[in-house]
Amino acid sequence: MYSNEKHNFENELLKAEIAKADQLAKAVSATELDPFDKASVQLINKYKDGVEVATFRNQMKRICELAGINYELEKSRWWRKHHQQKDKRD
Repeated sequence: MYSNEKHNFENELLKAEIAKADQLAKAVSATELDPFDKASVQLINKYKDGVEVATFRNQMKRICELAGINYELEKSRWWRKHHQQKDKRD
C-alpha cells in the first residue's frame, strides 16, 4: 500500500511540475527559446498526455473495482467485440 501512495504522490508532484513548466512556457516568448527548449516543451507535452491517460485509466480501474467489475476482463471483452464488428465492416 505504501508504494501505491508513494506512486500517487509522485504522480501528483509530476503533474504539478508539468503545470508549472506549462505556465512558464506560455509566459516566455517563443523567440527566446532555443531549438532544444522547443523540443523539450514538445517532449514534456507528449509525456504529460501519457501521464493523464494513465491517470484516467487507473481511475477507471478503481471505479470498476469499487463496483465489483473486473476492469481487465471487461476491457478484453470490449476489444474482442470491437474487433469482431470491425471485421464484419471490412
